Amino acid sequence: MTMRTLVVGGTGPTGVHIVDFLIQAGHEVTVFNSGKHDAGVKFMGQVERVYGNPRDEESVRNSIATRDWDVAICTYGKLTMLAAELAGKTKRLVGVTGQPVYKGAARPTPDGGLPLPVREFAPRQYDAANYTGRVAIGEDQLFAQHGNGDFEAVILRYPGIYGPRAPINHEWAVIRRVIDQRPFMLMPHDGMSYFQRGYSKNVAWLVFLAATRPEAAGNAFNTGDEQVLSARQVAEIILEELDSSMKLIGIPAEFCHGIYPLAEKAPLILDMSKARTLLGYRDLVNVEDATRITARWYFENPVTSDFDMNTVIPAAGSFNYDEEEQLLSLWEKLTDEVRGEPESV
Repeated sequence: MTMRTLVVGGTGPTGVHIVDFLIQAGHEVTVFNSGKHDAGVKFMGQVERVYGNPRDEESVRNSIATRDWDVAICTYGKLTMLAAELAGKTKRLVGVTGQPVYKGAARPTPDGGLPLPVREFAPRQYDAANYTGRVAIGEDQLFAQHGNGDFEAVILRYPGIYGPRAPINHEWAVIRRVIDQRPFMLMPHDGMSYFQRGYSKNVAWLVFLAATRPEAAGNAFNTGDEQVLSARQVAEIILEELDSSMKLIGIPAEFCHGIYPLAEKAPLILDMSKARTLLGYRDLVNVEDATRITARWYFENPVTSDFDMNTVIPAAGSFNYDEEEQLLSLWEKLTDEVRGEPESV
């Protein structure tokens, strides 16, 4: 029997892959979104398009909530509202949240305060008044609906997504400097932070497994690459792929804040064993190859100025090269002075 599958979102960096995996598996796919990010999006086969606002109750109620679905995958929009409107209208609802739901996951700098890897039953963040606190409450709502029989609920906690067309990509901090032919890049903490990333196609594959495997029902899953590279390793792979001789210079993060935010993040590694054992997940693309693909794509498709200013900057950092030159000069002067001091007795 052909599965009727709804994908809310569907045109983002993971969404296109999710839709393509469903098409390849023979699903009848409907994509529901606003259409704002459709430019350049091509699916592997025919899909039904329904346009509306996934954050607006009336829009959802008058469109996708009037129909029945075998699976609904919500990658975008107001998850709690979507779940309420789709109660009894879908057999399974897959909701996408994120790793900030874990308590202590959003620390601003490496402090060694969070046991790693983080497992799905780790404490979640309820005391935040912003996004992270609402995420935990939303997850609880979905699992309550699962218990009430509204649908089978599955939660997927996204990591830092990277890959072609990813709107928040840390790799751009390195790639743009290569494009600008910078001779050096300052590396906070010498790039020794390990932060969970997830290549868009890998994460989409896990979403597909969670949407289609019966074992997934009633579970939350971490998502991401099976291996985690240090921020410095990410930069080194990018430089090698783009044949750049740009030098990476380690400096304490408090002296070069915002230059390479990936290197300033507190270590965060998600335990992927549940997805591996219960769903049979394995990376489709290994982390090094995925980083190279991302580097090459953005090198050939540079971020536009509008996109750069509005969305990428928070993740990719600042590009004030005059300031970086001054910081390097001060750092070299300081280290020269330290090296010139006589040894203590």
